[in-house]
Amino acid sequence: MSSNYSEQDTERARAAEASSAGAPTQQLGLPPAAAPSAPPARSRNNPVALGLIAIGALLLFGRVAGVRVDLAPGLVLLTIASCFLFFSFWKRIYGLLIPGSILAGLSVGVTFADLTDGVSVLWGLALGFLTILFVGRALFGKTNSWPAIPAVILFAIGVIIAAANLPGLLAGGLVWLPLLLIGAGLYLGWGRRRTA
Repeated sequence: MSSNYSEQDTERARAAEASSAGAPTQQLGLPPAAAPSAPPARSRNNPVALGLIAIGALLLFGRVAGVRVDLAPGLVLLTIASCFLFFSFWKRIYGLLIPGSILAGLSVGVTFADLTDGVSVLWGLALGFLTILFVGRALFGKTNSWPAIPAVILFAIGVIIAAANLPGLLAGGLVWLPLLLIGAGLYLGWGRRRTA
C-alpha cells in the first residue's frame, strides 16, 4: 500500500494537532515531585477487636466458673438477620432493615440469656429496635420515631425483671466484674488513641 502525502498534508496534520480543532490543549509533562507521605496511621481503637476479646474472655471465664454460654442459637439468628440486613443495605429497602435488626438484637440477647436470667433477651430486642431507629435515620432518611416506643418498653421491662432478680444477678455479678475490669483495662491501655 503506497501513501502519497504531500508537504501540504503534513503541514495540515501538524496544524490540526497543535490546535486540537480549536480547543485549548493541555501540555503533558512529568508530574510534580510529590513529597513522601507517611503511611496512614492505623486506628488503635477497633471495636470489633475489643468485642472479640470480650467474648473470648467471657467464654473462657464461663468455662472456668462453670457457666456455659451456648452460641449456636445466637449464631442461627444472626445468620438469618445478616440475610435481611445484606439485602436491606444492598438494595436500599427499609422494610428489610426491620426484621434484620430485630433478629440481630435477639441473637445477642439469646446468647447471654442463661447468664442474665433472660433479661438480655429483652435488652437485645430493645437494641434491635434502637438500631432500626438510628440506622433508619442515618442511611434511609426515615425520621419517624416508632422504634423508640418498643425499645423503651422492652428496656424498662428488662430493668424491672433485673431488679426482681437482683440477688441472683449479684451472685452472678462476680462473673461480670472481672470482664468489666478486663474491658476497661484493654480500652485504657490499648484501645484509646494516644495523643502526644
